[in-house]
Amino acid sequence: MIDRPAPDVWISHLGHALPGRAISQEEAVRWLEPRLHSGSDHGKLHRFAGKSGVAFRHSVLDLHGPEGEHFFPTGGGPGADMNTRSATFDRTALPLALAAVEAACPDGLGEITHIIVATCTGAVAPGLDIQLAAALRLQPTVRRTMIAFMGCYAAIPALRTAWYTCRADARARALVVCCELGSLHLRPGPTDEELIAALLFADGASAAIVTADDSPPGLGLRIVNDASMLVPDSSELMTWAAASDGFTLHISPRISSTIGMDLVPLSDRLLGAGRPAVAARWAVHPGGPRILNAVETRLALGAGALASSRAELAAGGNRSSATVMGIVERELCTPWTGQLALLAFGPGLTADALLIERW
Repeated sequence: MIDRPAPDVWISHLGHALPGRAISQEEAVRWLEPRLHSGSDHGKLHRFAGKSGVAFRHSVLDLHGPEGEHFFPTGGGPGADMNTRSATFDRTALPLALAAVEAACPDGLGEITHIIVATCTGAVAPGLDIQLAAALRLQPTVRRTMIAFMGCYAAIPALRTAWYTCRADARARALVVCCELGSLHLRPGPTDEELIAALLFADGASAAIVTADDSPPGLGLRIVNDASMLVPDSSELMTWAAASDGFTLHISPRISSTIGMDLVPLSDRLLGAGRPAVAARWAVHPGGPRILNAVETRLALGAGALASSRAELAAGGNRSSATVMGIVERELCTPWTGQLALLAFGPGLTADALLIERW
């Protein structure tokens, strides 16, 4: 048997989509305040909004219409049940995902052999992977992988799966789609973590094409390496569970300090031992300003190193797994060559990273 070197694998296309119109954070606060649950601190809502780092967000819901009132009634009464939320995801996720695919590949997809879909905000079957395969008229032989409930870092495992697939089969061409509808599961208090989540999370979708090639195709982003870290004894710090009235999120204020403790070894594994983190650019998922501050400090990246992450948080909020590819798109708006480290966090606590190189 002859051992052949693994082919170079590239992200050749990227696209992003946001639903509806941009909703300013000030408008969101005005809309949310009369819907706060009993016992919520209105002063904290305003203070948290000012510190959120979010300027605008988008939602698949018409928040000011009957749908918004049904999901989140004025007076903080019971909202839509899980059946309604699942049905809404089933109805609205596909158009948003298709818009991201169209943004990534306005001239056509080519022959897709694999489709990898990530989401943590909907649970229906047949799932978004099957819906996309049908809507895009992919071959019935297309291989499908569904990555569910990994949370904000799921884009990294999705891209890693595409990378491994193309390394194993140089003829493969993988479509990666991350689609998240966080606004379906906002909870108007009364706890601080529910208020913070309601001010951070939003809706969006991202898409990418991953393929093997001898020379740089499309965007020319070569996948170089990956790394993953599961922080010991941290499973209770972030949880995401189904309830009768949607998914419930628990986020501990200790998350940023806990993750920050272990980032240097992760960076060493990703970039190579002895290479400082500043040797690469960084696209860090903006779980919130405190997460970005912790990463900047722990990796000694310097002021402004995460400007694209902060700008993406401001422009569209935290779209869970769909966010990090939007940050990469933003990074590509300026001319540069070299390495870009993608880093995202989620339940576990997990830190997942992917290193790409722009040619």
